[in-house]
Amino acid sequence: MRIMNWGSIAIGLFALAASAVAAQPEQDQIQVVGHIVLGNGPVTRLMATEHYGKCYLYAEHAGNRTVSVIDVSENGQPKVVSEFGFPANGRDDLIAVAGTEAVVADQPVRAPAPQTVKVMDVRDPEHPTVQREFDSVTAISRDNQRGLIFLANGDGVWILRQQLAEDPALVKAYDNYVLYNR
Repeated sequence: MRIMNWGSIAIGLFALAASAVAAQPEQDQIQVVGHIVLGNGPVTRLMATEHYGKCYLYAEHAGNRTVSVIDVSENGQPKVVSEFGFPANGRDDLIAVAGTEAVVADQPVRAPAPQTVKVMDVRDPEHPTVQREFDSVTAISRDNQRGLIFLANGDGVWILRQQLAEDPALVKAYDNYVLYNR
């Protein structure tokens, strides 16, 4: 029969809790978590959707009237799962997607001019700094549920994830409630 050493168990639980806390960012972050290079010309529109537990990003290309469907279920490993084109004589534009359905307009929606998008660190509002810059961005979309931002430029589609740091006051209140039922 083996006798348990409660001190070792407590140290192990403390280490486990400390590693869980270490996994949370100490400050708010926006990081690049994925990237995929696409052919077929510049992307003019990005739309995110979900279907049967998988997350997809529809990337509409202006020049050759095609749409690339990208599986973004695993942020760090996006992959093109299909491409389809609009009729050659049509002037259709993708307006919205929902799972396997798409809304298409018969007149093109004007694409915005390429722009520069910057990820800024504004912890010191008087001296903000640029953390990352994306030139010639032609399309932007968000997946608020998963905290993702999608950008398209000549280098492909970039997947950014926003992570908010834990609020120390909220953590303390939660700990008091869980540990002391107060």
